[in-house]
Amino acid sequence: MARKLYYSDSYTTQFRARVIDVKNHNGQTAVILDETYFYPTSGGQEHDTGLIDNARVIDVIESEDGEILHIIDGNLSHGEVECQIDWDRRFSNMQQHTGQHILSRAFEVLLNCETISSRLGDDVGTIDLDIEKLDYDKVHEVEFLANQIVWENREVKIHFVNDSEITKFPLRKPPKVSGTIRIIEVSDFDYSPCGGTHVSRTGEIGLIKVKRWERVKGGLTRVEFVCGVRALRDYQIKNKVSNELVALLSVRDLELVEQVNKILEAQKEKQRLINFLTEKLIEFEAERLIRDSEKVNGVNFVSVSFENRNIDELKILARKLIQNPKTISVLASKFGGANFIMARSSDVEINLREILNEILNSTGGRGGGKDDFVQFGGSLEKFEEMFKISVDRLKTKIS
Repeated sequence: MARKLYYSDSYTTQFRARVIDVKNHNGQTAVILDETYFYPTSGGQEHDTGLIDNARVIDVIESEDGEILHIIDGNLSHGEVECQIDWDRRFSNMQQHTGQHILSRAFEVLLNCETISSRLGDDVGTIDLDIEKLDYDKVHEVEFLANQIVWENREVKIHFVNDSEITKFPLRKPPKVSGTIRIIEVSDFDYSPCGGTHVSRTGEIGLIKVKRWERVKGGLTRVEFVCGVRALRDYQIKNKVSNELVALLSVRDLELVEQVNKILEAQKEKQRLINFLTEKLIEFEAERLIRDSEKVNGVNFVSVSFENRNIDELKILARKLIQNPKTISVLASKFGGANFIMARSSDVEINLREILNEILNSTGGRGGGKDDFVQFGGSLEKFEEMFKISVDRLKTKIS
């Protein structure tokens, strides 16, 4: 089995090794080396990438029996090979992982909440905490403590101990394995069993920043965070967006939220006015349609199809129409598919749901509603057929 050198050294990125096997793994080429610094996806941390000779390493997997499979895009033969790990990705993962340990411990120290699980993705990291509620004041306090540990540039040590020695360490969480246990110590602050890659001093993390948080299942709160170079990139994006909004809205940074709220409120007021005027126009339209409607056995029969009218306007128009006595309507539109509304006034005694079932049985559409108001639809190809059947069935019922 390959020697897993990443456990004791996170900084070596170029090394020579010997290919001892090449096998197929789920349709991909998997290379097994006699020793490796390539870190496999494990413990919530993403795998390394890089090169083995000229073949790209696109994934690293630890199999159930402990083999390290280097998934490559290319071909390799047995023998000596030159290996190179993508340092930018490795170092970013190191910053995130050590940063996560410090952040989890800071939440524990200040808010007495435990990290139930963690995940270190390619873009952000998350920790799930057993706490129901967070606010900015609490989060800022935690961030400040975490970053104090970073700025103090504390040593990060690796300890390999057995089961009998583990009680010497005030572990933040119990180990998941037995035998030889690897403990990561952030000097005089955090002690955690962990198999991941870490920086040697906290100053290398640079910055720990919480981005957002949300409630998740199980009464937990998920905290999203970034460290180091990812924190810098996140700030660069937010600073650019902030500066563009400041210039666009002609306000200062701290006035952005207030200004956006004013714009949104003004937009809501405009929309309320538009809705009011739209409804008034629809009232006038309904009056005209009633005047021009076909009279079938003493009933105002309104049947109209539209090319581009949304379903909400169809509903409003239908309700305005059936405010008139002795009225029944079929309204249709091709907006977003074949959409139909059938409605009747309370003094027209027919069951529209029964008619709807007949229409759907004939055309294969879908719909539902009440005895006096139904909505249904289907494919555009059947629009004309559905409209004609609806009109014919209604006329037959009231004739």
